[in-house]
Amino acid sequence: MIRYRFMLIVFLAAMLAYVGVGWATFNIPVSLEDAEACGFTNADFGKSGRIEYPATQAWWLSFVRKQEYWIALCVGLTCAFVAFALSSVRRLGTGVATGAAMGGGLLALGALCMGCLAPVLSVVGLGIGGTMLLGIPKWLMALNTLLLTGWGTLFLSRRLTVCPVINTQCAQTPINEKENRG
Repeated sequence: MIRYRFMLIVFLAAMLAYVGVGWATFNIPVSLEDAEACGFTNADFGKSGRIEYPATQAWWLSFVRKQEYWIALCVGLTCAFVAFALSSVRRLGTGVATGAAMGGGLLALGALCMGCLAPVLSVVGLGIGGTMLLGIPKWLMALNTLLLTGWGTLFLSRRLTVCPVINTQCAQTPINEKENRG
């Protein structure tokens, strides 16, 4: 039993949170080197030698040019998957649910390492992971995340259709019925 509405809410909240944190931590680059790292070119600089876009427009331009929407999609997918797995702990068992949550967490970590938030979050060393994932296109990471979280959701939903781990009464019911008949 998949809780689509719950997963959709978590998906949208995680995507919006990623976009919001990206906007909140964005600073308009001053030098050309910093501007190139954010997706700006020489043409974006005005006569004063600075980027003359308003802050929100400069962030949006950087967001689109750096294709951060793929990373936002990855973060949303993984958070929705992790929320689904953790909401089903009682029926799946702690081992399966925590394993699925950790797998989703690794996907989210990989996506964060590729995103523009990695330098902001460098306290935990995400910059090192970003250099290892440097050559991978962001759309490929999004496709990988979609396939893995989709397969994981189907796998967990299939496991949810069987008897729950904690409630053993459904496994005992056929045996009790045979004993009562015989």
